[in-house]
Amino acid sequence: MVLASQAQHGMWITEMMHGGGTAYHMPFAMWFDGPLDRGAMLKACESVLARHPVLGCAFEDRDGELHLVPAADRPPIAFVRAADADDLLREEIARPFDLGRGPLARFTLAEVGPSRHLLLFVGHHLVFDGMSKDLLVRDLAAAYSGGPLPPLPMPYGADAAIPPEAAAYWHEHWRDRSTVVIDGVAGTARTAGRGETVLLDLTGEMSGWERAGVTRFELFLSAVHALLFRYGNAEPAVAVAMSTRRPETREHIGLFATELPLYSAPTPDTTLAELAHDLRARLRELNRFRDIPAARAAGGIRPRPALAPVSISFRRRAADVAFAGLDVVAEWKMSNHMVRNVLHLQAVDGDDGLRLTLHHSPDLIGREHVERAGEHLRAVLAADPGLRLADLPLPASIPGAAPVPAPAPVEAPVPGSAAGTVDGELVEQVRQIWMEVLRIEELAPDEDLYDLGGHSLTITQISARIRKRLGVEVPFDVFLDDPTVAGVAAAVSELRP
Repeated sequence: MVLASQAQHGMWITEMMHGGGTAYHMPFAMWFDGPLDRGAMLKACESVLARHPVLGCAFEDRDGELHLVPAADRPPIAFVRAADADDLLREEIARPFDLGRGPLARFTLAEVGPSRHLLLFVGHHLVFDGMSKDLLVRDLAAAYSGGPLPPLPMPYGADAAIPPEAAAYWHEHWRDRSTVVIDGVAGTARTAGRGETVLLDLTGEMSGWERAGVTRFELFLSAVHALLFRYGNAEPAVAVAMSTRRPETREHIGLFATELPLYSAPTPDTTLAELAHDLRARLRELNRFRDIPAARAAGGIRPRPALAPVSISFRRRAADVAFAGLDVVAEWKMSNHMVRNVLHLQAVDGDDGLRLTLHHSPDLIGREHVERAGEHLRAVLAADPGLRLADLPLPASIPGAAPVPAPAPVEAPVPGSAAGTVDGELVEQVRQIWMEVLRIEELAPDEDLYDLGGHSLTITQISARIRKRLGVEVPFDVFLDDPTVAGVAAAVSELRP
């Protein structure tokens, strides 16, 4: 049993509070043509599970701390014959995970033709990230060929304290941006929702990236910021997936990534190259705190599926790995059919070029707008980096700046209303717990937890003490619906036998 990382804790409580559906499911498929040795492939899957013990874990809240514990059952490795691979993919991707019981990973090897097989892996994001796909393929190939695959230790450990400089950084830089304008449409994501995809090949457009004096990723990021600015977003906010792997965890499958918001404030006279260099500097500063979740460091941020309305994952794919006697095609950008914000750009940069998947919620923005946004992005990437943002060669039909609507107000509880219907002694017991966890000496029953600097760890610590002292398991969504002492006390009162 080991303590979960801060990133795992944040993701865990977000799903517990919001109900993520398949938003954190990470599917990965490999198609094999040729004389596959079924027994050797199933054994290779077993070897991968033995090498990476995190895949056999579940998560348990113990006195306000989240721990990785052995799952109730081993991750399944199934063999099936599937006449319709699409049905199999759809069903396996949608099959839920139980975070408390596990397991949080599964393999399915399907025979879909006389000499054609599909190997589908589905893991929960708590134990799997984008770079884990490369490691999975490499280890499967090694084990399939009969090579040794020694087990690795559990890579997680004690929860790190928040360094003062990280707290100072996020208190200065955090901006609450939930709405974005894309192609003239304003969208706001409150919860994870059903997702659809638009596919693009941007290989040709990235051919001249060296002229900007930045990396391919930095140029891509600046193009996204530039396009959002041209759409009328004065201070674009984009959440960026960043690796937290270190030399000692470089070989480990698991969650070694975080998603952190990055802001820019360009002007019409800013050139694309200037914006790229500005974002490069901002990224380097942000990189110092990549292990520290923004919500934990800044405090006062309500747990939410996404910290920005637009997000980017940009990953350089490892070189192809050979499976003896087999032709292999891997699906690096599979969709889980949900999206946590308005638009997510998933870019995979390989030896065969740059492929982009635009994941979007059709309930927030129509496919035609996303397709146009993709073509607008293509135009920005193909432009001369020395051009001003105002002069980028975007189509004449690009919408003008659209006003960003104000976020919907959060209805605050009426002061004292809940407290008036709950036993005063119970309210005082809950109030004392809050003051202990928050380390403050005075607290009114109607004060908002997030206004007091509360965050995900605060919630689990308060819940653990209520469970221990009052014998009640408070649902986490109470801390979204009414995050006050009075509101939580009312929930405790209703749940008591």
